Amino acid sequence: MSNQIAVTSNYIKGLSPAAVATDKAIGEHFVNKFMAMYRVPKEQATAFYEREKDNFLKRISDSEDLQACTPMSIFLAFMQVGGWQLSFEAGNQSEVYLIPGNRNIAPKNQAPQWIKEVVAQPTPWGEKKIRIQNGQIKDAAKPIIVCKADTYEEYTDDNGNLRVKWAKGERGDKPVIIGSFIRIEKPDGSYEIKTFDMSDVEKWKASSAKKNKDKGANSLYTSNNGQIDKLFFEGKTLKHAFKSYPKVVNTPKVPETFVPAGSDAIRQGFDVSEFTDTEEATYEQLPDQQQDEFSQALKEEAKPEPEPTKQFAGMDDDEPEF
Repeated sequence: MSNQIAVTSNYIKGLSPAAVATDKAIGEHFVNKFMAMYRVPKEQATAFYEREKDNFLKRISDSEDLQACTPMSIFLAFMQVGGWQLSFEAGNQSEVYLIPGNRNIAPKNQAPQWIKEVVAQPTPWGEKKIRIQNGQIKDAAKPIIVCKADTYEEYTDDNGNLRVKWAKGERGDKPVIIGSFIRIEKPDGSYEIKTFDMSDVEKWKASSAKKNKDKGANSLYTSNNGQIDKLFFEGKTLKHAFKSYPKVVNTPKVPETFVPAGSDAIRQGFDVSEFTDTEEATYEQLPDQQQDEFSQALKEEAKPEPEPTKQFAGMDDDEPEF
């Protein structure tokens, strides 16, 4: 590790969590990296930083767990999301999971040493935005949740493409969910339909339970009168609709020793099994030179060698990067 990395790391660790995003030096660092990566003028990069700094601070101020996270993990999350060009703005279709949790940093077979960190991951809506920005899709419609009272039929058209006929029925006060579907529009004007039923939900639930071990599956699988939460199901539909698509950005896996803070994770609809090796990923892999990857910022000094990433002219390999 060079002296420059050590100084940068020590500087970040010396800040309070709330001061990370507003720190002048970090702000300049963010703007310079954004300009280098996206080849945009300083005014545009600064506008993005100012907007997302405010959204980021709002998310932190709304969560005592986030306020207790290490400055370095907050810095990493802030820089990572800048690399994705996503927004920290909160809401039902927020683009970023900002998940606080505890990570055991003790060597194997030694007594646990827990530190509180935050992990940033794209939500399904964030992933949709990235895919649109990269030209992989034109758009993806709002997922439709199908209930027992609806009129619903799956069929194939003359070209062998899956299609659906759907009309909302008289659902009553306690509608019974039986599945979901989504329409994905492609740049060439064509579209495809992805459908999911309750057997898919049970598979996702089993993956969630396997990852969470004694805590069981994410409670949103049963929070809707014993059924899956509607908004959560919409997000899962969008997420899994992209499973057969090539990856457009490599997101870091959540460390096996990271335990998300339950209330915040559940409130955001975060399902940790999707971001670890527990749930089998079926994404088609692009050749390395075609993958739209962002380099990942520094973690701890003992971090192993990072995966190859895109390099941009004028960037110092020793600096924290998007």
